[in-house]
Amino acid sequence: MPRIPEAASLDPLSLRFEDPDLEAQFQDEEGRAGLAGYGIITGASVLLWLLAAILIPLGTDIPWAASWAVGGSMATLGLVCFIASVWARTMNRQHALASLLTTANGLAILALAAVGETVSGFAVSGIMLLYVFGFVSRTRFVFAAARTGVIAVGFIVVWAAYPGPETLLLDAFFLAAASAGSLIGLRLIEQNRRQVWHQQMVIERQAAAIEVERAESERLLLNVLPESVSKRLRRGENPIADDFPEVTVLFADIVGFTAMSTEMSADDVIKLLNGLFSRFDDLVADRGLEKIKTIGDAYMAVGGLPDPIPDHAIRVLDLAIAMLARTGSGGPFSGIPIRIGIHSGPVAGGVIGTRKFAYDVWGSTVNLASRLQTTGVPQRIHVSQDTRDLSREVFGFEPRQDVELRGVGVRTTYLLSGRLRPVP
Repeated sequence: MPRIPEAASLDPLSLRFEDPDLEAQFQDEEGRAGLAGYGIITGASVLLWLLAAILIPLGTDIPWAASWAVGGSMATLGLVCFIASVWARTMNRQHALASLLTTANGLAILALAAVGETVSGFAVSGIMLLYVFGFVSRTRFVFAAARTGVIAVGFIVVWAAYPGPETLLLDAFFLAAASAGSLIGLRLIEQNRRQVWHQQMVIERQAAAIEVERAESERLLLNVLPESVSKRLRRGENPIADDFPEVTVLFADIVGFTAMSTEMSADDVIKLLNGLFSRFDDLVADRGLEKIKTIGDAYMAVGGLPDPIPDHAIRVLDLAIAMLARTGSGGPFSGIPIRIGIHSGPVAGGVIGTRKFAYDVWGSTVNLASRLQTTGVPQRIHVSQDTRDLSREVFGFEPRQDVELRGVGVRTTYLLSGRLRPVP
């Protein structure tokens, strides 16, 4: 779309936009909008002249031959202009042809009136009717001025040669008044038309820009908040905090990351974490789960919130298997072992912060999942009894010896051994 300046100046004489790109767009859009009206006006000219060729001899002393010669010629010119609508795609082309047609009409009316010696009243009335058509078609001021000038010259010639007994002074006055009034009116109409069009273009451009900004803001918000939570936040709900009676929490981290990072540049560390966690993000999204956050080399995801799902434990275990596959042999992250801990239970979740939003979850379930991850086995999935009970029909498990979990105590835990059947 061409550039739309916030302020657009008009040429004081022609009323064209001084910005050529703006003028070109105005011509194109107004041309498309006015094409139907142009066809109606040129088509009406054909019909009216054919009708006038019949009526004029009946109401005046103008001979039939002269009436049909002029009427037929003008109907033919109208038909040519009508056919030229294929070419008249811009406003200027339409108004140039329409003005040419109405100018010829005015001169034809003057010629017929001179032949029939009926210039007084008849000629001026006919020409004023043409001005009415000009208002209907909202003729551009420059074309209207040119048309008026040519018709005025024609009227002066006819006046000078008029042999009638009465004076044409009153007719000249009416014609001058109609000409001046129509030119002033058409100038104001065009000026207002252009200003309104430009204002509408600016409004549409601003609305489009606002929509782009809104979409970008929403996209950024969805990067840090679940979709349903971001909608609540946009509706003005604050604070946002919910209790979830049953979810499954996953923690994963890179084994030996601290030692590994000391031998890498900061740029390489960022590339490693961004590449690995971006793939984890895709796996989470594919399963309808929620990534909560990353802390250093730790990755946290949850199934069953903010929108509850009945098979949250199965989906999270399927996610864990896929995460291990990404760090297994043959992949781009081969040789980067991870530990995964998973626990199911109740949590609380909500939006933290007022300037930099973050969606977080907390509770004993989160703590236990974190402890399972820290006491897990590299490249294995360490789960609690609760998670095992929710998914034992789909996955197989092997028990570990009771594990001491800091801050929790001794717990019976399990390592995932594989799928018993495909994940539904």
